[in-house]
Amino acid sequence: MAQTILLVEDDPALADQVGEILGRQGFIVKTAHTAEAGYEIALEARPALILLDVMVPLMGGWELCRRLRQITRAPIIFLTALHNTENIVKGLTLGADDYITKPFQEPELIARVGAHLRRQTGILSDRLVFGDGEIDIDLNNFTVRVDGEIVDLTPREFDLLAAMARQAGQVMRLEDLLVKAWGEAYADATENIKPYIHYLRKKIEKDPASPRWINTVRGIGYRFGS
Repeated sequence: MAQTILLVEDDPALADQVGEILGRQGFIVKTAHTAEAGYEIALEARPALILLDVMVPLMGGWELCRRLRQITRAPIIFLTALHNTENIVKGLTLGADDYITKPFQEPELIARVGAHLRRQTGILSDRLVFGDGEIDIDLNNFTVRVDGEIVDLTPREFDLLAAMARQAGQVMRLEDLLVKAWGEAYADATENIKPYIHYLRKKIEKDPASPRWINTVRGIGYRFGS
């Protein structure tokens, strides 16, 4: 079965060029010209790999990468003219797997796409399960089950819980947790996190006053699980 690749690129000519290159390799290419459209296609099509430009309209490529990493484990490759080290590091830090600079050569693009798809097969899960199924977090469908029952979380609550669960057993500094959950714009909003932690505990803990899952590490941040 042909694999689907999502291409988020606002230059129609370049999008057509990349689409033709990948199409000749047998891939189904779905193209979006804005970040928002790319996000919607990712939700619907569940692509095997995502090619993403930084300078796409509206929310931009950086923020789209962060949001995509919350909903998919598919490889994300930035395809962009921004080639300095600072931008490469930023892209990888936000969750991208690779960074190809424009102009690029067709063989390089094909080789990198193929390499990431080979590495991806069977190595990552889109579900996080804890306590013999007591907590079940479905990253694809944005659902959380506690003892088999779906718990109603807001998008911000889900993002916060998913960020902690991905680092289960590790202490997360407040600033790092905020960036992973909600983006760099929230790095200094440490006071904003407390109400969300309170609501999450009420929803997933058997005894919110003595939590098993969301533990406070005084003076540092939080730890999910033991």
